[in-house]
Amino acid sequence: MERTSFDERKVGLIPRLVVAGKWGPKEYAILVTDKRSILVLEKESKSGIGGALGGAAGALIASAADRSRSFDYNQMDPQSLAADSKNLTITHESLQRLLTKKRFIGPVYRLELHYQSNQGKGKKLKGFLMPPGVHVKQRKHEGIGRGQIYADYAKKLQEVYRNALSPPRFETVMGSLM
Repeated sequence: MERTSFDERKVGLIPRLVVAGKWGPKEYAILVTDKRSILVLEKESKSGIGGALGGAAGALIASAADRSRSFDYNQMDPQSLAADSKNLTITHESLQRLLTKKRFIGPVYRLELHYQSNQGKGKKLKGFLMPPGVHVKQRKHEGIGRGQIYADYAKKLQEVYRNALSPPRFETVMGSLM
């Protein structure tokens, strides 16, 4: 990709990671630079509120509470994305393990990010690598099966980190049960 401020190079983008949130699913894009990973919150659902309230009124309130944001990642400076409190920034030094694993049912791959917080506490983020719908549709049109589309998406994540981390660091951090 390109060089940005603070001599930081954009390496790649994983456009969609779905994480279970307290009130409903959250969708992140992962912008990977040569120094850090920035999980950019793009969509936040409040469907849990609707379930708690019940009925049509609950669904209406929950849909009104949904938040969606979009960014031009080619133009955005990673520092401004990292400064946004809704986003999560993980330096590559604090990254302990990155694990991808296929679920038993369906083509979806699970991602576990193990890292150390700024306070030195071990943290884990779990989510599902789900390619954007337009990507799936395009690849199906090319004659590629759904299972292969999801497998290629998980491999793309690994390739982005292979390009972002030094070879020994990549071997230490990356775990795969594909």
